[in-house]
Amino acid sequence: MEWIKNLPLDSISESLATFLIWWTKLVDGVPDAQLSLLVYVIASLIVLLLWMLFARILPRGIRGISLAFVAAVLLAPGSAEGESGALAPAIVGVFHALLMKDFVGMVSASLPILATFAAFLVIGAIWQMLRSVIESDAAKKEELARIEAQKQLMADSEQVN
Repeated sequence: MEWIKNLPLDSISESLATFLIWWTKLVDGVPDAQLSLLVYVIASLIVLLLWMLFARILPRGIRGISLAFVAAVLLAPGSAEGESGALAPAIVGVFHALLMKDFVGMVSASLPILATFAAFLVIGAIWQMLRSVIESDAAKKEELARIEAQKQLMADSEQVN
């Protein structure tokens, strides 16, 4: 408990004050109706960046799948409960149905997450195919350049003899 007494509270409070001033200036011109969406998108991007840092320890295939899953959970659109028809993250509907012990509602609320996850997996598969084509093309060009350099060396050595 000694470390609590030694915390630099002044520097922590100054850092928080600086952050709050920066955040206030950032969202100054944003209408109140869009502020919650802006905060959610920024927080989701921060979580995705942190997940990418954490996922470095995972194997390559699992890294991509886990990133697609986290992005799908965070970014899948859903609707708010009630008749308002407001846009909300789909995970909110899943949690609401879970708390209400509504299994059918939970499954129906998770469908946008699963659809978004499937779309991200398809995009990831296309990305990997394009990446492999580009890498193999670069490897072929490198091999051709190496062969041409060897042919040039052989031609130069024959001219010397």
